[in-house]
Amino acid sequence: MVLRGMLVAALVGCMLHVLTLGAGAQTVPVIDPEVRGHVDAGRARVLVELQVGETDVAEQRAGAIAQAQDAVISRLPLSHATLVRRYQSIPLLALEIDATALRALETMPDLVAAVKLDRAMKPQ
Repeated sequence: MVLRGMLVAALVGCMLHVLTLGAGAQTVPVIDPEVRGHVDAGRARVLVELQVGETDVAEQRAGAIAQAQDAVISRLPLSHATLVRRYQSIPLLALEIDATALRALETMPDLVAAVKLDRAMKPQ
């Protein structure tokens, strides 16, 4: 019985440790493989998907998106990224970047969820 109690206590401790690590862990931004090919050849137009907390209030969401956009822009090397468009209601930022700016975006897991090639879509 004592061994069973110790096993349960150890298991609960391990689970709490994993949950604590998971709560503070940040993932690496997902980079579209095509982006790398384009920036290796020069510059690419990309959409940066931002990490923004969930909220039901539109004004708060717009404010959180704007803050995330400002933070990303402020951390990019000036001559290596050009702002194309800021979105107000969706957590995206359209940029034209080179390889140096892509490396900078990769170091922002607190702000950047993904970087995708900005492609023209045909209407359906």
